[in-house]
Amino acid sequence: MAEPDGPQIAIVGAGFSGLLTAVNLLRASPRVQVVLIERRGVFGPGTAYDTGNPGHLLNVRLDNMSAFPDQPGHLADWLAEQPCWRAQDGFITRGVYGDYLRALLDAALEDAPDRLTLIGAEARGLQRTADGWRIETQEGAVTADQVVLALGNLEPASPPGVTEAVRASPAYVENPWRLDPASVEGARNVLLIGSGLTMVDAALTLRRPGRRLTALSRHGLLPRAHATVPPAPFQGQFSGGPAEVLRQVRAATDQADWRAVFDRLRHSARDLWRSWPQAQRRRFLRHLRPLWDVHRHRLSPGSARDVHSMLASGELTVMAGKLTRLDAADMIEAAWRPRGRRRPIRDRFDLVVNCTGPLGVIGQSAEPMIRDILQQGYGRPDPLGLGLQVDDDGRLLDAAGQPARGLHAIGPLTRGAFWEMTAVPDLRGQARDLAGRILA
Repeated sequence: MAEPDGPQIAIVGAGFSGLLTAVNLLRASPRVQVVLIERRGVFGPGTAYDTGNPGHLLNVRLDNMSAFPDQPGHLADWLAEQPCWRAQDGFITRGVYGDYLRALLDAALEDAPDRLTLIGAEARGLQRTADGWRIETQEGAVTADQVVLALGNLEPASPPGVTEAVRASPAYVENPWRLDPASVEGARNVLLIGSGLTMVDAALTLRRPGRRLTALSRHGLLPRAHATVPPAPFQGQFSGGPAEVLRQVRAATDQADWRAVFDRLRHSARDLWRSWPQAQRRRFLRHLRPLWDVHRHRLSPGSARDVHSMLASGELTVMAGKLTRLDAADMIEAAWRPRGRRRPIRDRFDLVVNCTGPLGVIGQSAEPMIRDILQQGYGRPDPLGLGLQVDDDGRLLDAAGQPARGLHAIGPLTRGAFWEMTAVPDLRGQARDLAGRILA
């Protein structure tokens, strides 16, 4: 039974980052009280793993997807007890991983039913109090000694040319994770704006006989694929600015599999990022981020085979160009300028799906909690727009640049400080470390 004077921690967002922060807090202290606030009312899997599509595979092998860095076999042990699950080349489906996260939540509720509270409501505002914080939600106020913002990725960014008329059209989908395939069965000509992992998910969801999919992005780059068999590790080191690191990577790929080189680079990414001044970070984002994204965030071999099959059959076409205009009528007419050309191309589509990924400039977010935090000065945008500015411990920096007492962020909101904070191998360590700092 928890002591009545135990610290109360409120976590806004109950996807992977929020859930693992809660689990680590409860494991580390017999007194801590945790409140998980999730507007979707679905606790544990978050948007990424709340899918029943068997074509949606994880992008990381299951042997590196344990929720706990000090228990690498935790996921495999859980899978061994499950009656039915599917994997290809060591990659399980996202839905199965979502079940794993739900099992973690169920275990936490069973072990500490009096210390973990779930609130299915949207957190809309934050107010500092004499003893901590007050969170305003649709269901009433929640008070806490400390608050963790685990909001995940920001809402999707609107592509150029999306007017209110386009947004109101049933032929346009702003958020691909809310796409209902049954509602667009009649669509034969589909435009997917973006060519990254989100586009691949949408393409696999929308794949139908007779349907033509066109993916359009600035560079027309598709995510690369994991090897069917993991390559031998690369042991080299990287240092210097973005240009120097690029030269080192190119030299290393002459001696080792590029996947092993990038895996090694990923482990150095946080230290490299933090060593670069703002000018070098901007240079990386402007010139090298597209290359980083397609090599770092890879497809499972099975998903890659499906994509290449669609490309070979003509079901999917990937184009490099700049979207310039969208007009809504019975269909949506799109205009884009192919890369290297001046004259635009126009085509009409039964369906347009925004697959550009999360919003990149936090100051433009419509998220009520983020807008309230920025307006009140409890936090401020990262100079590059990569989430909120935080210190080395993950505490938000207020409008004056000082750490906000008892107000923390985790996950993609902290990319401005740490860069790599989107994948499970990074987030699980951050959740463990943040829980330890909060309790200390």
